[in-house]
Amino acid sequence: MKSSSKILSEIIQKWITMKKKGHFAVYTKEGKRFVVPIDYLNHPIFKVLLEMAEEEFGTAAHGPLQVPCEEEFLEYIFTLLSKKSIPGT
Repeated sequence: MKSSSKILSEIIQKWITMKKKGHFAVYTKEGKRFVVPIDYLNHPIFKVLLEMAEEEFGTAAHGPLQVPCEEEFLEYIFTLLSKKSIPGT
């Protein structure tokens, strides 16, 4: 059985190969859809969000990517990332 970090790396690599499209969608707990630049996949904070999603929802792909946080928190993270106001961007 593959380790969680190996599975996460494979998922990230698959999304990076889709870079020509430039964006992907994630959903919050409440179901709010966010269109995210593919470059965010390389940021440590976003990687933590994906790890949290894996812990809560597993790795089986049965629907859209959902992250275990509220809409306001995800908006705040994306605001910081878009302004490049946190390390790693």
